Amino acid sequence: MLMLALILAAFVAYFFFDVGREGPGGSGTTITSTDTGDGPDVVVGHSNGALGFPAAATRNTTRINGSDPADISVAATLAAYPTSGPGSPPAAVTVANGDQWQAGVVAASLSAAPINAPILLAPDGRLSTSGENALAQLDPLGSPDTEENKVFTVGQVTPIDGFDAKRVTGSDFADLAVNVADLRTEITGEEPAHIVVVSMDEPAYAVPAATWSARSGDVVLYTKKDTVPKSTIDYLSEKDHKDIPVFVLGPADAVSADALKDLSKASSSVERVPGDDPVTAAVELARFSSGTFGWNLNDPGHGFTIVRDDEPLAAIASTSLSTGGTWPALLLTDDSDKVPDVVNDYLLDIKPGYDTDPTRALYNRIWIIGDEDAIDVNQQARIDDAAELTSIDTLEGG
Repeated sequence: MLMLALILAAFVAYFFFDVGREGPGGSGTTITSTDTGDGPDVVVGHSNGALGFPAAATRNTTRINGSDPADISVAATLAAYPTSGPGSPPAAVTVANGDQWQAGVVAASLSAAPINAPILLAPDGRLSTSGENALAQLDPLGSPDTEENKVFTVGQVTPIDGFDAKRVTGSDFADLAVNVADLRTEITGEEPAHIVVVSMDEPAYAVPAATWSARSGDVVLYTKKDTVPKSTIDYLSEKDHKDIPVFVLGPADAVSADALKDLSKASSSVERVPGDDPVTAAVELARFSSGTFGWNLNDPGHGFTIVRDDEPLAAIASTSLSTGGTWPALLLTDDSDKVPDVVNDYLLDIKPGYDTDPTRALYNRIWIIGDEDAIDVNQQARIDDAAELTSIDTLEGG
């Protein structure tokens, strides 16, 4: 009887508690905690943060890992358009030059409805192997909403095997932006509801426009700090565009008062979205509302992406996420391990709460974009906590 009991105990330990196994599924790996001697325990297979804290996902955050914007664009696009199961792949895909953030920002308007062509980034203008595989997996077939185009290319992009692409180029980035705006109007048959003007030299102030453009379909045009390019002025001065509201992102350090004055001569309505630094400016755009322009995210129940302010291509790579799901707006962080105060205060201001039933509450959901060198697990944990649903009594300090 003693021998039978020992055998049964060993059986239960092996099959239910993994005692004696090499690792999950017999893969030969083990999940163990180690004491570093100078901080919290860590778990092999997790990040070097608090014991057991996962890098990929928490209760309120999901991370798209990696340091390569091209790979991030693949992951974001496949997350937005899962190609297995009932989800429908996009009718078209946009391939933007992965070394020209200016091309990616203006390409984002093609990601919005009704075109719905998410962005894949092409390093040096050529799709990577993972990009080619993703395009083959998505297998865009074209539709009337894309004028039967299966692929759009924006900026300097080499021909793509197997696809006849609708190519959009320009003599400079301001000209490229106008050509993308004209293409969207040509395909949709409608002028944009709003026009966003950003600096072509200050990417951290410009990339929030890409996320908004992917959400709304508003087109993005470029300016220099003190002078507005002729192609931008000509577009704004056209009869069909002169009365379209124009919104300028960034402070005078990015777009000066002189440039704003030139824009006001070409357009009947020009308004600046405030923000003295890139992190603050992204929060201001998330909060901003003027007519039908702006995210107007001033209450709980919303989605966000968080990206380093010095990684503009990573921000562009994640724009596909803003075309559906929780429709995330872009927030920026300027540190790998610390949540900026303005971001933390904003997330706490819109922190979701419940009275008696948490299952009936609103939730905030946040995508962390990039690896732990960009945003480490400790910052992810703090972001998760700021987004966590809590009781109204706790929120009110009761």
